[in-house]
Amino acid sequence: MFYWFSWLVLRLVLFLRCRYIIKGLSNVPRKGGLILLANHRDYTDPEVAGCAIYFRRMYFMAKEELFHHFFFKRLITSLGAFPVKRGEMSKELIRTTTEKLKSGKMVIIFGEGTRNRDLNIPLLPIKPGFAFLAKLAEVPVVPVMMKGTTDLLHMKKFRPTVSVEFGKPIYDLDIRSLAAKVQAILSDMV
Repeated sequence: MFYWFSWLVLRLVLFLRCRYIIKGLSNVPRKGGLILLANHRDYTDPEVAGCAIYFRRMYFMAKEELFHHFFFKRLITSLGAFPVKRGEMSKELIRTTTEKLKSGKMVIIFGEGTRNRDLNIPLLPIKPGFAFLAKLAEVPVVPVMMKGTTDLLHMKKFRPTVSVEFGKPIYDLDIRSLAAKVQAILSDMV
Protein backbone atom coordinates (compact mmCIF):
# COMPACT_ATOMS: atom_id res chain seq x y z
CA MET A 1 0.00 0.00 0.00
CA PHE A 2 2.74 2.47 0.99
CA TYR A 3 4.67 1.61 -2.20
CA TRP A 4 1.76 2.53 -4.48
CA PHE A 5 0.91 5.68 -2.50
CA SER A 6 4.57 6.77 -2.81
CA TRP A 7 4.54 5.82 -6.49
CA LEU A 8 1.51 8.05 -7.10
CA VAL A 9 3.00 11.03 -5.25
CA LEU A 10 6.42 10.68 -6.91
CA ARG A 11 4.91 10.24 -10.38
CA LEU A 12 2.86 13.41 -9.88
CA VAL A 13 5.99 15.28 -8.73
CA LEU A 14 7.90 14.02 -11.78
CA PHE A 15 5.20 15.19 -14.19
CA LEU A 16 5.10 18.60 -12.51
CA ARG A 17 8.87 19.01 -12.15
CA CYS A 18 10.04 17.81 -15.57
CA ARG A 19 9.07 16.61 -19.02
CA TYR A 20 8.92 12.91 -18.12
CA ILE A 21 9.23 10.75 -21.22
CA ILE A 22 8.76 6.97 -21.11
CA LYS A 23 9.70 4.87 -24.14
CA GLY A 24 9.44 1.13 -24.77
CA LEU A 25 7.22 0.36 -21.76
CA SER A 26 5.58 -2.42 -23.75
CA ASN A 27 8.95 -4.23 -23.64
CA VAL A 28 8.55 -4.84 -19.90
CA PRO A 29 6.84 -8.20 -19.29
CA ARG A 30 3.74 -7.85 -17.11
CA LYS A 31 4.48 -10.92 -15.00
CA GLY A 32 7.27 -13.31 -14.12
CA GLY A 33 10.73 -12.72 -12.67
CA LEU A 34 12.66 -9.99 -14.42
CA ILE A 35 15.86 -7.99 -14.09
CA LEU A 36 15.86 -4.38 -15.22
CA LEU A 37 19.50 -3.50 -15.94
CA ALA A 38 19.89 0.28 -15.82
CA ASN A 39 22.52 2.96 -16.02
CA HIS A 40 23.05 5.03 -12.85
CA ARG A 41 23.69 8.77 -12.89
CA ASP A 42 21.79 10.21 -9.94
CA TYR A 43 20.22 9.51 -6.54
CA THR A 44 16.80 9.81 -8.18
CA ASP A 45 17.31 6.91 -10.63
CA PRO A 46 15.39 4.24 -8.64
CA GLU A 47 12.39 6.55 -8.34
CA VAL A 48 12.53 7.66 -11.98
CA ALA A 49 12.68 4.06 -13.23
CA GLY A 50 10.07 2.79 -10.75
CA CYS A 51 7.57 5.52 -11.57
CA ALA A 52 7.75 4.64 -15.27
CA ILE A 53 6.17 1.24 -14.61
CA TYR A 54 2.58 1.42 -13.41
CA PHE A 55 1.69 -2.28 -13.63
CA ARG A 56 4.42 -3.90 -11.50
CA ARG A 57 6.13 -3.23 -8.22
CA MET A 58 9.88 -2.80 -8.41
CA TYR A 59 12.56 -4.01 -5.98
CA PHE A 60 16.08 -2.65 -6.02
CA MET A 61 19.53 -3.13 -4.60
CA ALA A 62 20.87 -0.22 -2.58
CA LYS A 63 24.30 0.27 -1.10
CA GLU A 64 24.60 -1.10 2.40
CA GLU A 65 25.52 2.30 3.88
CA LEU A 66 21.96 3.53 3.26
CA PHE A 67 20.64 0.96 5.76
CA HIS A 68 22.65 2.31 8.73
CA HIS A 69 20.06 4.98 9.61
CA PHE A 70 16.97 3.51 11.29
CA PHE A 71 14.27 5.73 9.74
CA PHE A 72 15.80 5.84 6.27
CA LYS A 73 16.25 2.06 6.37
CA ARG A 74 12.56 1.61 7.14
CA LEU A 75 11.58 4.00 4.36
CA ILE A 76 13.66 2.45 1.58
CA THR A 77 12.88 -1.11 2.71
CA SER A 78 9.16 -0.36 2.46
CA LEU A 79 9.82 0.94 -1.07
CA GLY A 80 11.48 -2.33 -2.10
CA ALA A 81 15.18 -1.78 -1.36
CA PHE A 82 17.49 -4.48 -0.07
CA PRO A 83 21.17 -4.01 0.87
CA VAL A 84 24.22 -4.86 -1.20
CA LYS A 85 27.88 -4.51 -0.31
CA ARG A 86 29.42 -2.83 -3.32
CA GLY A 87 32.00 -4.86 -5.16
CA GLU A 88 30.92 -8.05 -3.42
CA MET A 89 28.50 -10.80 -4.44
CA SER A 90 27.66 -12.35 -1.07
CA LYS A 91 25.67 -15.54 -0.56
CA GLU A 92 22.98 -13.47 1.17
CA LEU A 93 22.67 -11.13 -1.83
CA ILE A 94 22.48 -14.07 -4.26
CA ARG A 95 19.84 -15.80 -2.11
CA THR A 96 17.73 -12.66 -1.60
CA THR A 97 17.83 -11.66 -5.25
CA THR A 98 17.16 -15.11 -6.71
CA GLU A 99 14.27 -15.66 -4.26
CA LYS A 100 12.67 -12.43 -5.42
CA LEU A 101 13.22 -13.26 -9.09
CA LYS A 102 12.03 -16.87 -8.83
CA SER A 103 8.87 -15.71 -7.04
CA GLY A 104 8.04 -13.52 -10.05
CA LYS A 105 9.29 -10.15 -8.82
CA MET A 106 11.00 -7.44 -10.85
CA VAL A 107 14.41 -6.28 -9.60
CA ILE A 108 16.31 -3.29 -10.94
CA ILE A 109 20.10 -3.53 -10.89
CA PHE A 110 22.37 -0.60 -11.69
CA GLY A 111 24.88 -2.49 -13.80
CA GLU A 112 27.68 0.05 -13.60
CA GLY A 113 28.04 -0.77 -9.89
CA THR A 114 28.08 2.87 -8.82
CA ARG A 115 26.78 6.25 -9.88
CA ASN A 116 28.51 7.54 -13.00
CA ARG A 117 29.37 11.11 -12.04
CA ASP A 118 31.40 11.88 -15.17
CA LEU A 119 29.08 13.64 -17.61
CA ASN A 120 31.65 13.14 -20.39
CA ILE A 121 31.34 9.34 -20.14
CA PRO A 122 27.78 8.32 -21.04
CA LEU A 123 28.06 4.75 -19.73
CA LEU A 124 30.58 2.96 -17.52
CA PRO A 125 31.42 -0.69 -18.24
CA ILE A 126 28.62 -2.99 -17.10
CA LYS A 127 29.62 -5.47 -14.41
CA PRO A 128 28.62 -9.09 -15.23
CA GLY A 129 27.11 -9.97 -11.81
CA PHE A 130 23.58 -9.32 -13.10
CA ALA A 131 24.08 -11.98 -15.80
CA PHE A 132 25.01 -14.55 -13.15
CA LEU A 133 21.81 -13.71 -11.24
CA ALA A 134 19.71 -13.89 -14.43
CA LYS A 135 21.15 -17.31 -15.24
CA LEU A 136 20.67 -18.61 -11.70
CA ALA A 137 17.02 -17.47 -11.57
CA GLU A 138 16.38 -18.15 -15.29
CA VAL A 139 14.83 -14.74 -15.93
CA PRO A 140 15.09 -12.26 -18.81
CA VAL A 141 16.94 -8.95 -18.64
CA VAL A 142 15.47 -5.68 -19.89
CA PRO A 143 18.04 -2.92 -20.55
CA VAL A 144 16.98 0.50 -19.22
CA MET A 145 18.54 3.83 -20.21
CA MET A 146 17.73 6.93 -18.16
CA LYS A 147 18.70 10.40 -19.30
CA GLY A 148 18.42 13.79 -17.65
CA THR A 149 18.08 12.56 -14.06
CA THR A 150 21.05 14.69 -12.96
CA ASP A 151 18.94 17.81 -13.69
CA LEU A 152 16.01 16.82 -11.45
CA LEU A 153 17.32 17.96 -8.07
CA HIS A 154 19.28 20.93 -9.40
CA MET A 155 17.08 23.94 -10.00
CA LYS A 156 19.25 25.20 -12.88
CA LYS A 157 16.63 24.22 -15.46
CA PHE A 158 12.91 24.77 -15.43
CA ARG A 159 11.18 21.48 -16.28
CA PRO A 160 14.19 19.58 -17.65
CA THR A 161 13.60 16.58 -19.91
CA VAL A 162 13.97 13.25 -18.10
CA SER A 163 13.56 10.07 -20.11
CA VAL A 164 13.39 6.36 -19.38
CA GLU A 165 13.78 3.94 -22.28
CA PHE A 166 13.18 0.21 -21.95
CA GLY A 167 14.87 -2.13 -24.42
CA LYS A 168 13.53 -5.49 -25.54
CA PRO A 169 13.88 -8.39 -23.08
CA ILE A 170 16.96 -10.57 -23.52
CA TYR A 171 16.51 -14.26 -22.76
CA ASP A 172 20.17 -15.31 -23.15
CA LEU A 173 21.43 -17.28 -20.14
CA ASP A 174 25.10 -17.35 -21.17
CA ILE A 175 26.79 -14.99 -18.72
CA ARG A 176 29.44 -13.56 -21.05
CA SER A 177 27.21 -13.06 -24.07
CA LEU A 178 24.38 -11.59 -21.94
CA ALA A 179 26.73 -9.03 -20.37
CA ALA A 180 28.13 -8.10 -23.81
CA LYS A 181 24.65 -7.80 -25.36
CA VAL A 182 23.36 -5.54 -22.60
CA GLN A 183 26.48 -3.33 -22.76
CA ALA A 184 26.02 -2.98 -26.55
CA ILE A 185 22.29 -2.23 -26.30
CA LEU A 186 22.76 0.38 -23.57
CA SER A 187 25.61 1.97 -25.54
CA ASP A 188 23.31 2.23 -28.57
CA MET A 189 20.59 3.81 -26.41
CA VAL A 190 22.93 6.60 -25.29
